[in-house]
Amino acid sequence: MATWPDRFPGRLEYEVEDFADRDLEFTLDESLLGRGGPVVMRGALEHKGKRIALEVVYPDSFPFLRPEVYARELRLGRHQNPYEGNLCLLDRSTRAWDADWTAARLVAERVRYLLDLLEEGGEALRAAEAAQGEPASAFFPTLRGAAVFVPAAMLGLPHDAGTGRARLAFSSQEPPQIVIRALLADVHTRVRKGKRRNGKRRNLGSADATLRRRFSDGRTLEIAWTRLDALPESNAPADLLAAARAPGSGVGMTGWQRVDDGEVSITGCIFQEEVRQGVYEDAWLFLVEYRGAGGNGVYTVRGERLSDDDLGDRIPALAPLRERTVSLAGLGALGGPLALELARAQLARLRTLETDFVEAGNIVRWPVGLRAVGHAKTAVIAGTITADYPYTAIDAREHQIGRAALEEEVGEPEMKALERFVEGADLLIDATAEIGIGQLLSHIADGRRVAQLYVSATEGALGGIVARVRPGRTGCWFCLRLHLERGTIPVPPRDETGTFQPRGCATATFTGANFDLLPIVAQAARMAADLLVDPETDAQDVAIMSFQDGASRRAAPQWRCFTLAPQADCPQCGST
Repeated sequence: MATWPDRFPGRLEYEVEDFADRDLEFTLDESLLGRGGPVVMRGALEHKGKRIALEVVYPDSFPFLRPEVYARELRLGRHQNPYEGNLCLLDRSTRAWDADWTAARLVAERVRYLLDLLEEGGEALRAAEAAQGEPASAFFPTLRGAAVFVPAAMLGLPHDAGTGRARLAFSSQEPPQIVIRALLADVHTRVRKGKRRNGKRRNLGSADATLRRRFSDGRTLEIAWTRLDALPESNAPADLLAAARAPGSGVGMTGWQRVDDGEVSITGCIFQEEVRQGVYEDAWLFLVEYRGAGGNGVYTVRGERLSDDDLGDRIPALAPLRERTVSLAGLGALGGPLALELARAQLARLRTLETDFVEAGNIVRWPVGLRAVGHAKTAVIAGTITADYPYTAIDAREHQIGRAALEEEVGEPEMKALERFVEGADLLIDATAEIGIGQLLSHIADGRRVAQLYVSATEGALGGIVARVRPGRTGCWFCLRLHLERGTIPVPPRDETGTFQPRGCATATFTGANFDLLPIVAQAARMAADLLVDPETDAQDVAIMSFQDGASRRAAPQWRCFTLAPQADCPQCGST
């Protein structure tokens, strides 16, 4: 296989020469290169009377991506991997590196610059460095698939509580195994009386009710924990475990506890790390000792901060959604993914209404694949949200609107059930694409002054509509139909042959790919969020999407937006 020196003839020689041109005494490791290894240059940099040994390692993707410069004998405390020794010489983004630059330039210019900056320290260092923290836990490799979720209550424990016990809670869907996935549910310590601890426990923190519900149906395991004043000089799991159990720490094994595929003993370490530039908070690492049929060992798990605030930090503009309720009718190719988008956006409460189940053919444009087939769409969406987005409370209602049946078969009268579905919602979304259902739901929502959003796609997925209704401020659902009939709001294009009956399916459906529907879902999510964040928004009311250009070829999605003006001959708005 060709290496970068083979792909770019003359570049390696240029790199070597540039070290010499800059009076840097570096030597190419010819032996390593001859064995098919990476390109490595070793030498030293003279800086303020000190000779600093450096090692430059080129990635195979050079010159597109930068080389790493290691100073393994230095302990800078900042802008250096404390365990591997490589230096932070440029911003993490690949934009900071130019393919025309050489490793010699990095060494000659950036290493000296970094050392001078660290020596000066203070405000000069803070102003010059990237505005981000250097969390120490990021330098500890963790086992793929393992996770311990740490709620906010466990990130500010009192410093006088140095050791104790804690409890990990597991979901029945992810039971205790050697590769653990759990919630740090409770942390406690022994109560001190004088210089000794008595047998009583003092609770230091518990997970919030939302997370406890997510992990409430499985087993629990007890673990030991300790606070470390400093992390060890090695990031090997065994060395971290030894530091946690150092003489005088008061921490010992909790004893082996049985899991599905073996036994584990778990120890938690809490310590301070820089979470943002200049901001230090508690963090957790967990050491899992295991033994089973696959062997014995110990691995590290980084504590995953999990709270509504930690999630909301990435989407600050959507913070009001954490107090909003949406009622969503229809969980098909548009409504299903839209429900998940609302949950990802941290919506507080979602009510869903659907009667259909997932068939095998649905999976080409539904958000969950074969594992959902045969299940009710309401159950699959509710299960996904409960498992993956626990801060959204889901109320799934399986109901066929308009089914004529004896009242004792139906139970609650349909209109009462639909009124409860809409009552108290901040927004009603109709993704059924059924004109009769849209008219019925609009009637109920208008009577309760609930804002509405109507979402649909055309045959062939050549176009779509996302329209909002705000009772008393815009036209209504009926006004939208009048606009579409009269052409004052254009009807999106459709494939005249885009309706067919799949083999074995009792209902005809439309053709169209999921990726062509996703722009409609995204626009619906944007307009819903806009309404929920600012109910008084003056954004335009109707968005029409088209995938056709003038030559009737598939093109990039085009959007046209319109105001939903009330119509004088509308049965509802015309008299207001």
